Amino acid sequence: MRKILLSLITLALAASTMTAERVSERVYLSTDKEVYLAGETIWFSAFCVDPSKGVLSEASSVAYLEISSTEGVLLTGKIALVSGRGSGALQLPATTPTGNYSVLAYTAPSKGRDDLMVDSKTVSVFNTLSRVRVKNGVEIVEAEDVGKQSVSDGSYGNVIILADTQAVPSSVSVVGLRNDMFSKVTLSLSVSLDDGIPAPAASDIRRFLGTPYSGFKGEASDKEGETFRGKLIGQDAGAAHREGLIAVVAFPGHAQDAYAGRIDADGTVSFVTDNVHGARDMVCEILGQDESMDCRLVIDQPFLNVKTGGIPALSLSKSFESALLKRHQLLGSSLPAAPDTLFEFLPKRSGLFLSDSHCRRFHLDDYNRFPTIRETLIEITPGLRIRRGQDRKTQIQTRLEGVMKDNTEYSGNMLVLIDGVPVKDVDRLLEFDTYLLSDILVYPYSYSFGDAIFNGVVDFVTKKGDISSFKFDKNVVIVDWQGACYPVALTCEGMTPGANDTRSTLYWHPTLELSPGEKVDIQVRTPAYSGNFKIVAEGLAADGKPFRSESSLKVAP
Repeated sequence: MRKILLSLITLALAASTMTAERVSERVYLSTDKEVYLAGETIWFSAFCVDPSKGVLSEASSVAYLEISSTEGVLLTGKIALVSGRGSGALQLPATTPTGNYSVLAYTAPSKGRDDLMVDSKTVSVFNTLSRVRVKNGVEIVEAEDVGKQSVSDGSYGNVIILADTQAVPSSVSVVGLRNDMFSKVTLSLSVSLDDGIPAPAASDIRRFLGTPYSGFKGEASDKEGETFRGKLIGQDAGAAHREGLIAVVAFPGHAQDAYAGRIDADGTVSFVTDNVHGARDMVCEILGQDESMDCRLVIDQPFLNVKTGGIPALSLSKSFESALLKRHQLLGSSLPAAPDTLFEFLPKRSGLFLSDSHCRRFHLDDYNRFPTIRETLIEITPGLRIRRGQDRKTQIQTRLEGVMKDNTEYSGNMLVLIDGVPVKDVDRLLEFDTYLLSDILVYPYSYSFGDAIFNGVVDFVTKKGDISSFKFDKNVVIVDWQGACYPVALTCEGMTPGANDTRSTLYWHPTLELSPGEKVDIQVRTPAYSGNFKIVAEGLAADGKPFRSESSLKVAP
């Protein structure tokens, strides 16, 4: 019997999580710039460091991100980590009040610390459409009292920027990087507008690594991916554990994103995932539960809502007016371009569950359509059949590959999905409109899902990926869930030059790597307007040495 893991929640993994070695991790975030307008996007590069060793940590697979002012949390996000590195982007709301904001990231082992704010960096946000300001977070100063504060220690380390110092608008400028360090380096590279608006004093990576921090009290719990935690609620929640039911979270769209968790005696449940990306609907249900039971699964939010402190007030001066007006005009006149001309999607952790190579796909438009799912299974998918189980509940069964001596025999109960979401009541699926389906995917092998073994998996895929028309029972909970940011670089390689090219960030790559002695040339597309731009390369060598290099580029006719 060939078993393919469909869920990471097994007794072995649960035991390994319980005995996980205590680790210490701090997360440094580099950003594409330090000064933003409300409505712009902040681009992040995460360095998850083991401070006890001074090198990247591989213990966690997700970092939790909070952007906050003294009034509270403005935005949250998640960054998927692979070998201590990750990236993402968050768009500032157009209603963001003018003020300084802390940008903080942490992993699960950090959650017991009481001094997380020492790991944050500060960025400034100006709202050019509104007078709204962070309460007590803005001070009006005279022009002569404004001095540009040092954002970093300048350049240090031996990663060298070899760049053009001048270029014309709507052209291509070359930024060269050379690694003169003694080990491999990983870095972020930014080319952004430097319009003279003072940036807040902020930590660079060397200062970050040298900042004292308190001890760690947490345990590593996001090794394979983000660990979801939840609890059963309702009058019959206590009975769920005794009856051996299975708690499930699933994200419509792909069967890879279905996870099972064992229900503990206190009604709590944990799900080890493979890092779900993007904003998704989460379906929370309990397999095997009778609809008459009053029992629902609720998932906890993982963010700490860290109490902010020490954020300096933003100094606002009349002397900023012309620069802010230009930034406002640039932001307003920039026409949206197709995402594939601006972004480059970076590799992310691959799925560990169902394999496409083991899938039998039946594209229903290739066959004569039948009005019911029962007829469809009979006429189009001869390897499937509908039967009553010993409990008199309807089952869908299949012939398992490599198991039965006689291929005319069928085996056991399948795991039935619709758009990747487990279906508790097959009779309800049989009532579903077949003309809303596009494909039937069959995985004819034995699969482990939590503590249960299913003899095959069948996924009924809808045409529009919308299962809102499917009738779930009253105990199913569907919520909006914030997954990890997609790892993306802003390279703009496919962008067509034009008068509407008013980007303030010309280039951003969060996870470049260079071997010792390696040199790379990067093409940067200049915008359609004139201005001064700052080039920053910042990162960490494999031996733990931080580095930062700065240069400048003037764009003029």
